Amino acid sequence: MSFLVRNLVFCGALLFLSACSPAPPEQSVAEAPVKTWRPFAADSPWNTPIPANAEIDAKSKALIGDFAGNGSLYINIAEWSVPVYYIDMDQTPKHEVLDLYPGHYGRGFELPREIPIPDGAQSARPEGGLGYIAIVDKARNLEWDMRQAHQRDDGRWFTGFGAITNLRGSGVSPPWNDVEQPNLAASALASGFPLTAGLIRVEEIKSGRIPHALMFAYPGARTDGFVFPASTTLPLAGIADEREQTGMPLGARIQLDPKFDVDGSGLSREGKIIARALQEYGAYLGDSAGGNVLFAESAPMQLEAWDGTLESGELQAVFTPEMMAKHFRLIEMGDVLPGPPAN
Repeated sequence: MSFLVRNLVFCGALLFLSACSPAPPEQSVAEAPVKTWRPFAADSPWNTPIPANAEIDAKSKALIGDFAGNGSLYINIAEWSVPVYYIDMDQTPKHEVLDLYPGHYGRGFELPREIPIPDGAQSARPEGGLGYIAIVDKARNLEWDMRQAHQRDDGRWFTGFGAITNLRGSGVSPPWNDVEQPNLAASALASGFPLTAGLIRVEEIKSGRIPHALMFAYPGARTDGFVFPASTTLPLAGIADEREQTGMPLGARIQLDPKFDVDGSGLSREGKIIARALQEYGAYLGDSAGGNVLFAESAPMQLEAWDGTLESGELQAVFTPEMMAKHFRLIEMGDVLPGPPAN
């Protein structure tokens, strides 16, 4: 018997069907349909949920305690994050982009080069940050990343390091010692991650779900070694090589305990979306920072969209040091690989 017939019998007449049928359950934020663009292959580490039976690292308690001891969790938005420009390469002006440090560039940035950069594009400089900028052509699945990127008064663009990523791939580079030159395993980030990997995106918050792992940074990151899916600890030209030998290595993955009560946490709608992503996918350590931070895309249009929606202190009141020490864990890391020797 069909659903309609069953209800007709139960109610006695079609006129009373709607009155007799129970109202559909209210859809929770976590159940919202995924209608957003997502880079990298479905089986990428960035897009793979943490299994329910995932092993916890033997050093989890100590390393999470060290992480939590650096203060509450914040979101880098206007400063220290990544402006992302979504373009059509055919409709975007091309620029030569000169090197601040000749010979220091990553995959795809070989000379001669022409990089599509939209008019009016700005990196995170000088207001704050390290001059990150990511340019994405969704149709072609290509991403151009730059660090210390800026346009001079004469119109010429410069970068301290650049690399291109194929967004159809895994989003993971081979380790530095498996490629011809260590730079080919590197990116604008010390970990080798693409700049868009792990970013909180406007369209995801609007949709109600983040369908991928996030990226985090904190002051105590170990930078003399790394674990998968990081590919290097290569210090970039112009950046002091002060390597830490304790803390979590780049590539480490943390997770908010899936049993943590997100609905009863007091978080805002946006905070709950982020918390559920931390439960389902976790976050990978991609860099060191002055505090415990996640990252949200931050081009001018994105900052306008965040205004009144997502704030840097969105998680601060709930994700305190005490809460994180109790409710976060470190997923089994495997062997820590050494970074390349300092130049």
